[in-house]
Formats: sequence, structure tokens, C-alpha cells
Amino acid sequence: VERRTDMTMMGASTMPLSADKGPTHIVPIGQTTTMTGDELNRIRTTLLHAEAKTQGQAILSEEDRLREKLKDMSKQRMSGWNNTLEARRRQKEASRQTKIDEEEKRRQVMDREEAAFQSAERKKAIQRANTLLYENTERVKAFGSKLYLSDVIKEREMQMVVQADIKARADADERMWHQRTMEGIRKGGEEEERKREEALQRALHGKQVQLDQLEEFRVRYVTNKRAEKREGELIMAKVEAHILEEKEAEAKAKEEEKQRAAKTLKDNRRLQEEKRIAEQQAREDEEKRIMFFAEEKERKMRLRAEREAEIAAHKQAIRQRMIDRQVAHLQSLRQNENERVAGQVREAEARRDAEINEKNRKMQEQLQAIKTSHLSQLTAKQKGRVDGKLQGEADAAQFLADYQAGLEADRAAEAARRQRRIELKHYHIKQARARASNQRAQSKEDEDEQELIRQKLLEEDLLFDKYTKALIEQYEADGKPTKPLLIELAKMKAQGR
Repeated sequence: VERRTDMTMMGASTMPLSADKGPTHIVPIGQTTTMTGDELNRIRTTLLHAEAKTQGQAILSEEDRLREKLKDMSKQRMSGWNNTLEARRRQKEASRQTKIDEEEKRRQVMDREEAAFQSAERKKAIQRANTLLYENTERVKAFGSKLYLSDVIKEREMQMVVQADIKARADADERMWHQRTMEGIRKGGEEEERKREEALQRALHGKQVQLDQLEEFRVRYVTNKRAEKREGELIMAKVEAHILEEKEAEAKAKEEEKQRAAKTLKDNRRLQEEKRIAEQQAREDEEKRIMFFAEEKERKMRLRAEREAEIAAHKQAIRQRMIDRQVAHLQSLRQNENERVAGQVREAEARRDAEINEKNRKMQEQLQAIKTSHLSQLTAKQKGRVDGKLQGEADAAQFLADYQAGLEADRAAEAARRQRRIELKHYHIKQARARASNQRAQSKEDEDEQELIRQKLLEEDLLFDKYTKALIEQYEADGKPTKPLLIELAKMKAQGR
């Protein structure tokens, strides 16, 4: 079946029809496409899903809707069961939530009670604080002190009467005790005189004993001082002698150390010279050994070549005699046999010459290798000295680079410190401006506070007048003196308090 695109098929199937003329466009039979219902449902589902995806929605297929429906039915049926894990979990969760709600209700009741209690306590504390603040003002304190003075005067008048009676009884008792005291003083004076005389005698005796002890102590002290002086002189002499010995020993040790250092320096120089001479001698001996080895090797090769030449000549003579005998014996034979023997002889001579040449070539290679090794050792030593010199120059360049880098780092640090000082100066200027602004705001607040204090003072003056008037009337009713109170009030008004 020939198929076109799906959009062509859908366009052909959804073509609008006129009211009485039929389709406005007819597709030939050869250009149509036949499809099954499943394909049509698949295309419709794909298009619907694409449209829903562009709109942010999701469309379920028939199988998905059936699956969701069965799942909802299963959940609805299972929700009535009370012996499943989910039901038990919900029961535990509900029980826990119930306990939490009950606890929250109890906590709310306790919080309300605590809030009411704290509010009452705050009110009491505020009232007590206000009372203390009012009573702690200077005027109330001053007037209160006069109240206490009035009470004290009243109490003093009552106490003076009691004290007059007490004083009369005290005078009588005093006279009686005075007489007894005078009698005791007389007896005590006599006893004191007797004791003073005894003390004087004991003091004189003790003074004499002390004088004797002082004389004995002086003699003993002088003797000890003289002994200590002699001992000190002996110790000083020993110390000076010991110091002199130590100085001599130190000077001797320094001299010996100096001599040892000079000897060590001399020995080091001698050893360095001996080492240099030994190294020079070792290099010369090594070159002599190499040359001797080369000469010996060349001599042995020359002797070996001469010996081989002698052996070859002897063999050649023997071979020539044999050839002569064979020629004499075989002259009667074929002529070509002589030629064959001569060819074999030439081949043997060629092989012998090749072997001699190969041995000479190997000997020359060994001599050349020895010379090359010696030259390479000398070159390596010279290269080591050159490398050391180059390394020293590189180290000097590295030190100079490090020094330049340190100078650059110091300059950068100085620039950073200068920048920090500038930033600190700007910060101080900013702080000064902020402080000036705060002072202006504080001055405005102080003015507002002073106005509020002035209004408060006027209210306190009215309250104080009522307070003092009530107390004066009460003290007059109680018969207490009010003169200190009136004097204090007049003084307060005079001072403007």
C-alpha cells in the first residue's frame, strides 16, 4: 500500500464540505492511504500528548486511566480496613496528634496563667518602683528627714523626762562608787609603790646582767671579726693565686691552641700539596702505563706477526718442497693437476694473508680505543671544571634575581602600607563625620528630654505640695512639732527646689 505523510492523510480526511456541492477537493484513489484503528489511535494520542506538553498538562492513555481508576478503588476499599500497616500507622499518627493537641491545650492554659501572674507581678513591681522612685527624689528625702526630725524631737522630749530620773539615780550611785573607788585607789597606790620599788631593784639587777652580757658579747664579736678578717685575707690570697693560675693556664691553652691551629694549617697545606703532587704523579703514571701498555701491545703484535711470518715461511718452504716432490712425481701425469695444486696454494696463501690483516686491524682498533678512553677522561675532567664555573655564575645570577625580587616585594609592601594608611585616614574622617552627626542627633534628643523633664518636674511640684500639706496637717493633729517641716519647706522654696 503506498503511503503519504500523516499530515497529508489528516488534511484529506478533515477537508470541509459545502452545503450542496460535496467536497471542495477530491483526492484520487491512487493517492490515498489506508491505516488501522490502532494506528489512528496512536497518532491521535501522540498529537494530544504533544499539545498537552506544550500547554504544561499531562494526558493519560486509556490504560493509564484504567490503572489510576483501579488504584483509587483499591485505596478507597483499603481505607476502611483497620488491620493494615497503613491503617495502624494512621491510628498511631492520630493518637500521637491527639496527645500533642492535648499537651498543647494544657500548655496554653499554663501559659495564660503564667502570663496573668507575670502581668500582676510586673504591675506590682512597676508600682513599687514608682513609689521608690518618688520617695528617692531629693525633695521627698529632705522633707522625710525633717519628718523623722519632728518624730525625734517628740521622742526626745519624752526621753528627757525619763533621763532626768535616771540621772538622779545615777548620781547617787556615782557618789557611792566614787567613795569606794577612792578607797581602792589609795590601797592600789600603796601596792603600786611597793611593786614599783621591787621592779626597780629587779631592773637594776637586770641592767648589770645585761651590761656583763654586752661586754662578753663585744669581746666575742671582736674576736670573731678578727678571725673572719684573717680568714678573708687568706681566702682573698688564695683566690688571687687561683685567678692568676687560671689566667696563666688560659694563656697557655690559647698559645697551644694557636700553635695547634698553625700546625693544622701547615699540615693541611702540606697535605694539599702532597695530594696535588700525588694526583699529578698518578695522572703521569696512568699515562705512562697506558703508553707502556700500548707499546707492549704493539711489540707483542709485531713479534706475533714476525713469528707468524716465520711460521708461514717455514710452512711455505715445507709446502714448496712437497709441491716440488709432487711436481716431480706428477709431471708424468696431467698438466691440469699442476694448475689445480697451484690454485689451492694461492687460496691458502690468500686465507693466511686475510687472517694476518684481520689480526692487525683488531690490534689497531684496541690501541685507538685506549687513546679515545684516555682523551674522554681528560675531556670529562675539563668539562667538570667548566660546569662548576658555569654553576657558580648561575648561582650568582640567581642570588641577584632573588635580591631584586626581595626589593620589589619590599616596595610592594611599602605601597600596601601606604594604601592602608590612606584608607585608615579616610575611615577616621568618616568616623568623625558620623560622630558629629550622632552628636547633633543626641543634642536634639537631649533638648526633647529636657522639655519632658520640665513638664514632669511641674507635675511633681504639684504632687509634692499636696503631699507636704497633708503631712503637716496630720502632724499638727498628732501634736508633733511642725517647725522643722515649715523651715525645710521655706528653705526649699528659697533654693528653688
